[in-house]
Formats: sequence, structure tokens, C-alpha cells
Amino acid sequence: MSGHNKHGLKSKIFVHLLNLAVTVALRPKTVWQDRQLKKLAGKEPFIFVANHTHHFDGVFGAAVAKKFKPYSVVSRKWYDKDGYGKFIKLTKSIPIDLDTLDASWFQTGEKLIAQGESVLIFPEGAIAREGKMLDFKSGAGLLSAKTGARIIPIAIYGRYKMFFGKRQRALVGRAIESRCPENMRHSKYAKELMHTSQNEVRRLYGELEKKYGRTGTYFEETYADKC
Repeated sequence: MSGHNKHGLKSKIFVHLLNLAVTVALRPKTVWQDRQLKKLAGKEPFIFVANHTHHFDGVFGAAVAKKFKPYSVVSRKWYDKDGYGKFIKLTKSIPIDLDTLDASWFQTGEKLIAQGESVLIFPEGAIAREGKMLDFKSGAGLLSAKTGARIIPIAIYGRYKMFFGKRQRALVGRAIESRCPENMRHSKYAKELMHTSQNEVRRLYGELEKKYGRTGTYFEETYADKC
């Protein structure tokens, strides 16, 4: 079984139409704190990490980083699902089995980064349904530690109001360097990277929360004080 889908002409057309649909329906507003990063699209692979609050996060996050055409890590449960799975397979995606010790997604991610491709990961591993961000798992950090790919944090903000209501927003932070010391295990450094990434995503979300108010997504915690 392939570690990721082949991205042919049919897939490229579908992704283009999907990005167009996201633009029209969700009216995304994206702000990059470091605009110079966008100039590195196609020149340097990155690992994008973002908070996870909705099933739409995957297509929205990919649209936010569309200049980099990232591969999104998606649950195999959805990847193999009748109906939805057919559409997911048309996008640039890497399936991961969250119920087992699945390492195939990691190996695929390493190969893609070596080829200059970027990857989008939601490190919480699940949608945050308890009113607060979940702790980031170390997978994205380990991928960064082993490949040296820098991490770009993204805070996704909004309730996905289609066509009307508040726009969906994203605040993209500055790149987090990845240089694992020679005397440190990759696994340990990965945890440090994810701790930094998690704090940065929370800080970015706090900036949006402070400017636009709370949305009700995170009803148990506020992140405005993280700014």
C-alpha cells in the first residue's frame, strides 16, 4: 500500500478547485508574521503545525500554505473511508494509523522532505472537543529533528461560517529552527521542539483572540494572556 497518494493532473485540478472553494466559502484571512517565508516556497521544505478544532482544518490549513503545496497527514480512518476517502486521495495526503504504532507515515514524510516537499501536521492528533488545545504529540518534532526541516506554526481561528458571518482566520508564525545537538537523542530534541511549537501556536491564537474576541471553540481556556 502506498505511503501517500500520487499527485497527478486530476489531483492538481481537484486541489485547485478545492482551494477556490475554500476561498469563496470561508473567505480566509491569513497573516504571515514573516512575509519573507513565502518567498522560500519551492526552495526549502517546511513542517507546518497547527491547532485542530474541526474536520475542515485539513483543507483550510493546506489553503493557508498553498504556495508550499504541502502534503497533509490525515487519519487512515478518513483516508480509507467510503465516499470521503475518494476525495482525500485526490489531495496531497499521507495516511497515518492512529490506532497502531504506525511508522509508515514518518518514513514517507522523511522521503518527501528529502525531495523538497513540505508537510502539514496537526500534532494534537485529534480534534480538541474539551474546550482547550490538546498537548502536541512529538511526531512532527521527531520528523523535524531527523530531517532538519524548520517548523512553521499556524494558529487557526474561527467557527467555519460559510459565506456569511465572521471570516476564518490564520496567523502564521516565524519559522522555528531545528538543529539537534550531536549529544542529544532525536526523541528528546523532538519533545523540546514540540513544546516550543505548542507554546507558539497558543501565543499566535492568543493574538487573534485578543484582537477578535473568543469564539467559543476553546471555552475552558483563554490564550490571550499567552501573547
